[in-house]
Amino acid sequence: MSMMTELDELLAHLNQDRCERLLIDLVDIYSPSYAESAVVAHVCKALQDAALPYRLQPVVASPGAPGRANILVELGPQPAELMLVGHLDTVPYFSDEHDAPGSTLDGGVLHGLGSADMKSGCAAMIEATVALVDAGARLRRGLVLALVVGEEEYGDGAAKLLENAHAPLAIIGEPTGLRPSLEHYGYMELRLIAEGRRAHAARPDVGASAIHAMLSTILAIIEQVSDASPATRVSINPREVHGGNSLFVIADRCEAALDVHLAAGVDPTALREALARTLEASNADHPLCLVSSEELFFAPAYRLDLDDARMQTSRRAFLALQQAFTPRPFPSHSDGNRFFEAGIAPLILGPGDLGVAHTRDEHVHLSEVHRAAELYLSLIFHHCMTDD
Repeated sequence: MSMMTELDELLAHLNQDRCERLLIDLVDIYSPSYAESAVVAHVCKALQDAALPYRLQPVVASPGAPGRANILVELGPQPAELMLVGHLDTVPYFSDEHDAPGSTLDGGVLHGLGSADMKSGCAAMIEATVALVDAGARLRRGLVLALVVGEEEYGDGAAKLLENAHAPLAIIGEPTGLRPSLEHYGYMELRLIAEGRRAHAARPDVGASAIHAMLSTILAIIEQVSDASPATRVSINPREVHGGNSLFVIADRCEAALDVHLAAGVDPTALREALARTLEASNADHPLCLVSSEELFFAPAYRLDLDDARMQTSRRAFLALQQAFTPRPFPSHSDGNRFFEAGIAPLILGPGDLGVAHTRDEHVHLSEVHRAAELYLSLIFHHCMTDD
């Protein structure tokens, strides 16, 4: 039997209705980080119905969030050659009283929190694995499907997984529009604190506004540190700014949270030095205030080699479905950074658009989800079932 015939037989076991039903159910279940138990239970039930063996891997719970766990499906000889990795948690829902969790289907487009990031990737990975088992496929090399929790915070689910799991390659289903991402941005989370001098609101000449100093510092950081040139790609997002109070006074304290994403070609040491110089200059401009910075989290960027044998096998999996293998960078943070640090090559690949993730208009095209399931199954075939 030819290789293409074998792959075609596997693809014939994909069930679009089954995949769509599961995805809609997943989006209908509200599952922000630390509150994933309901969605984990639903996925376990779906795996049981599909006669797919799985085990739960407990993840240390936070107060008020007991019983958190990753779901692991291990097939074929272990340790695995390939891991399919998805996260089941989402960001919290928006606070607007008019918003409500759940999905809506408009033609072939599914709307809802988590539809793109990344319950569509999870549903496609599950469908590919179920089709593999339905087909009675025999794996020469092992496969692990890992559905983890906590990605939208600091990746405690992935950290637990990587304590005793390893594979040469992981496919992580973050939304990339099904374009493979071999380059992954790094992420730095900063907290800025501005301290000023309190005074009557009508006498700014007597006081020193911490809010004024903070806003000036943030603008200076964006203008002087952020650089759009290809060699030093940095994006800065002031995620949160708060300070002052309801009293009629000059604010004496202000805090801000900044997200900094940096491409693989950016030197994080040089970036930190530029931030320090900018803070020093800002403090000189506001001598009665002091603005300080604290780095809360850092995950380094990475870039995979296109000529690596694992990437070339992945490329053949694309070409087998007449889909071009055209990599582009993934400009955000994900569990991929943690996998790379653990010595696993993380290829980011999933349905959906990162630009709509975490928004009220989050959505995914169902046709893309079905294409994702085909790609995941082709990747399993080429990495775990052939002589490639």
